[in-house]
Amino acid sequence: MSPRNNHDPTSSGESGNTNVQEADLQEMEDVNQSLDALSCALDAVEQRTDDILSQLRMLLDSNREIRRQLAEENEHNDDDNNDDDRHGDDEMEGIDNMPKSDVN
Repeated sequence: MSPRNNHDPTSSGESGNTNVQEADLQEMEDVNQSLDALSCALDAVEQRTDDILSQLRMLLDSNREIRRQLAEENEHNDDDNNDDDRHGDDEMEGIDNMPKSDVN
């Protein structure tokens, strides 16, 4: 809305001045209502943004924890596999050292 001109050349005298003041007051009231509505909408958007940011942080923390646990499990599994490989190699060496007549 564009502001109305306080000096209206088409109006004459005091009654014209009163109409302009009333129109200005009404326009100011309309602007105030529009600003209040915009402020409420902005508050709602800010709250929603804060909620989304909070959820993203929780998701990120959860993701980090899961990745840490998976890394620990992989490290543990690698250690177990290395131990199994060593034991398997020892068993295979025992078979190689057996006399051929004992192996079927």
